Amino acid sequence: MKLIFIRHGEANYQTDKLTLRGNIQIMWARKYIENEEPCAIYCSPRTRTLQTANILNKKFKVPLRIMQEVTERQYLNDKERALYWDDYDKHYLDYTYENEHFETCKDFVDRCIRGVEKIIQENDKNATVILCAHSSTLYAINAYINGIPETQKIDWIQCSNGAVLKYYL
Repeated sequence: MKLIFIRHGEANYQTDKLTLRGNIQIMWARKYIENEEPCAIYCSPRTRTLQTANILNKKFKVPLRIMQEVTERQYLNDKERALYWDDYDKHYLDYTYENEHFETCKDFVDRCIRGVEKIIQENDKNATVILCAHSSTLYAINAYINGIPETQKIDWIQCSNGAVLKYYL
């Protein structure tokens, strides 16, 4: 299966909507993959990823599936940030760290891996699918493909807005 990961375009984080620049980034991404033949587009439920998926789907016209499993890592609210920020930040990529007060690295990675496995189960092994998600989703995809490192520290992978990465699963 070919999984084409596209990070959402630049967004205004006050409104969660794509900026003009973000729209242009996704139109360039769409141009880059214009010869692909996806059977579906999956995306996080966030507004910026939905907008990204809709821009892509103007070309492809395939089923659009919203997946909670691939949404970005859950941020701490203001109260939690005051209480737990140092702990959250210190253990952000530690797969073994446990804390009942916020979504841990393990919780997040496992959730995203369930999403990737669901995509694989729902599609033919020779299918091409597009996944519109967040930069943090990439480190979970990497953990799915390469396994959890022996160090139990998840590798961080960063990409720019509108980046296109192709994976063969």
